[in-house]
Amino acid sequence: MHQFFCISGTIFFMAVVLRAPSLLGAERSPVKPDEIKISKPSGNLNLKIGHPSAIGFYDVPTEMTHERLNKQGWKVESVTFSQTALNIQALSQGTVHMSVALSIDPLRAIEKGGKIKWMMENTPGEFVMIAKKEIAKCENLSGRTFAIHGETSGTSVAAKRWILDVCKASPTVMVLPGGENRIIALRNGQIDATLVQLSDWLNLDAQAPGRFHVIVAAGPFNISGSGFWTNNDWLEKNLEVAVAYLAETLKTFRMITANPKLLEKATLTYVPDTRPEALPATLNTYAQIGAWPQNGGDASMLEDAIRFFTEQGELKPGIDSKQIVNTTVLQSALKMIGRVPGSR
Repeated sequence: MHQFFCISGTIFFMAVVLRAPSLLGAERSPVKPDEIKISKPSGNLNLKIGHPSAIGFYDVPTEMTHERLNKQGWKVESVTFSQTALNIQALSQGTVHMSVALSIDPLRAIEKGGKIKWMMENTPGEFVMIAKKEIAKCENLSGRTFAIHGETSGTSVAAKRWILDVCKASPTVMVLPGGENRIIALRNGQIDATLVQLSDWLNLDAQAPGRFHVIVAAGPFNISGSGFWTNNDWLEKNLEVAVAYLAETLKTFRMITANPKLLEKATLTYVPDTRPEALPATLNTYAQIGAWPQNGGDASMLEDAIRFFTEQGELKPGIDSKQIVNTTVLQSALKMIGRVPGSR
């Protein structure tokens, strides 16, 4: 089916695949998510979780989980990277134990023999292409400066392909890592257009209402969702810890679904540049697109990314999602805390 969502007064379209409930068990989740009890696992509770850039809105539930766990005696640390590829390089080498990442960098690592696995969904595709108000549509980008996160990042590849093949435009492309840096450059007139996460766009619109607008949403960015990935060697030795961590993460997902005010408060702590007036629209938009699924979502996002990047020549044919998805950890976490009926 298709889902429509509103970004600052404009209706956009996003394809959403609804799948039959997984037969992972008929457990039912407690009515109040904050009452879910998860036993502390045995083993090494020192964890490093990688992130492809500075902590952003889509990372906030992870930071909330870490704060709670560290109060319980865990030692969980978020590690941020200046380039998306470095996040997955660190995961492959075991420098971090799990990573929140979009699909293309892990898939490239797997193609080269990297021993990593996808475990569950974090957020669906949520990037948008934005521009100065005078640039009416992406066909008008020729001769303009368009900023991307990196030459090989998944969203950047998708955006450049879309501009060239669909919009038939030829902008000057500038590499500027970090959505927050591209927002600053756009506001300062150093660039004319860029791609950012929904939260960055909504925050910008609150800062400078009417100066910028969305010129492309969904479409090329449906494959830009993030998931939780893990290092195989670490997982084999720390399965109990990984299961408990995912269970705790799902607990957080359920807590913010039940009480969005928790997410609002945490965002001001972990992403302090967020404009308070942007938060209502941001919370509502992310709820509409199904961010942070209460049952961990499914691998359809990964399958779509494999198909897209293979068709675009960014990956060699032959990658099978079934070979790189670990279902055991999520299944075990759901058995521990139960499923939320009617949710992904």
